[in-house]
Amino acid sequence: MAAGHEPLSAEPAGQEWPGAFRGPFDSVTEPFTVRNRHGATVRGTLSRPARRADGGGADDGADGGADGGADGGTDSGADGRSGSRAGTGPPPVAVVVAGLGRPRLWTALPGLHLLANGFTVVRFDLTNSVGVSDGDILDFTLTRACEDLCDVARWARDRCGTQRVTAVTASITGRAALRAAALEPDLFALVGTLCGVVDVRATLTALLSGRDLVGQLHRGDASGLDGVGTLFGHDIRLRGVEGLVRDDWAGTAGTVRDLRTASRTRFVDFHAGGDPWIRRTDVRAVYDSVPHARTFFLPDAGHELNPAQTRRALAVLLRAHRALTGPPPGGRPRPPLRTPTSAQVSAQRRAEKALDRWWLARQRPGPGSAPVTAPAPATAPVAAGTPDPAGTAPAH
Repeated sequence: MAAGHEPLSAEPAGQEWPGAFRGPFDSVTEPFTVRNRHGATVRGTLSRPARRADGGGADDGADGGADGGADGGTDSGADGRSGSRAGTGPPPVAVVVAGLGRPRLWTALPGLHLLANGFTVVRFDLTNSVGVSDGDILDFTLTRACEDLCDVARWARDRCGTQRVTAVTASITGRAALRAAALEPDLFALVGTLCGVVDVRATLTALLSGRDLVGQLHRGDASGLDGVGTLFGHDIRLRGVEGLVRDDWAGTAGTVRDLRTASRTRFVDFHAGGDPWIRRTDVRAVYDSVPHARTFFLPDAGHELNPAQTRRALAVLLRAHRALTGPPPGGRPRPPLRTPTSAQVSAQRRAEKALDRWWLARQRPGPGSAPVTAPAPATAPVAAGTPDPAGTAPAH
C-alpha cells in the first residue's frame, strides 16, 4: 500500500487482501469496501492523483489539478470555497457510478479523465445491481441506488478530508443523484449526468414496449407486478414499481422538486439526440426550471456515449468545476485539460479486472444478501461506430 494511505475497510480475516497499484498519470488505486445503511457491502476503487514532489496537493501542471503549488496559495475544494493551504489541502473528490446493468469497469474512462485533471476518484458498484457489490439485480430499486450513492459519497468525503464532492452518473443513476443532492445539501457540490433519466415513468414505459405500470398502479391495478420485467438485458422484479410511486420517483414533477430543493448544488446534464428512452422535451422542461442547472445536447449520440462523446462531455463538466472553484491563486492561468488515451483506459481496466476476479472468487452470500450478479450483454442501442467498451462511459 502506498505510503501515507491509511488502510481501507478490511475483508474477512484470513483472506489475502490485494494492495494498491500504480496506474496512469502516476496515480495510485486502492480497493475499498463500505457497509451501506442496510449492512450490505459496497465494493469499489479509490484512485488518488499524483502528488507533487514538494509535498503539495494534486499537481497543477499539465493535468490541470487544483493545487496552488509551493507558493502558499490555496487548494480549491469541490464546493467552490478555498480549502487548506498548499501542501495540506486535499484534491477535489469525484464519486462515479454507472447506470443500471453496468459494472464499475464501464466507468474507467470518465474516472481516468477526472483523475488526470486532479481529482481523487471513487468508483463503485451499486448493491442489488451488477458487479462485485452485494445483492442481485432482481431486487434493484431506485431508492436503494440513491441511498448507496449518498452512503459512498459521505464515506468518500470523510475519508479524503474534503468538504463536498462531485458526482458523475448516467441514465437512471442520474435521477438517483438528483434526489441524493436534495437529501444531502451539504454533500454534493456538482452533479454531472450522462443521458440522465428525468421522467422515470416515461422511460420505464418505453423500455416495457408501452406498458405503463405506474399508470396501472394509479388505477389500483396491481396485476402482474409479482413477475419480472427485462430492463437493459436484466430481469428485475416489477414489484419495485410500487416504490417508484410511493417514493415520488415517477414523473417529472418529483424531479423538478428535487432540483429546486438542491439549490446549493450545480447540475450539468448531457442529453443524446438519438436516445430512445429519454424525451428531449422532458429534459429541457426539467433543467430549464431552475437557474443552477444546465443541459447540453449531443445530437450524434445514443443512450450510451462512445469514447469521443464521453471525452466531450467530461471536458464540459471539468470546465464547470473550474468555474465553480474559481481561478488558481496568484492569477496563474489554468493549464489545458488532460485526456487519457485508450491504452491508459485499457491498462486501468485490466488491473481492476484482476481485482474483481479476486473479489468474485471469495464472495459468499451473507445473511439476507445474494451473490453478486455478472453483467449481461447490452441490449440498448449504442451510437454507430462505438469502439470496444474499454473506453465507454457509464451506461443505463
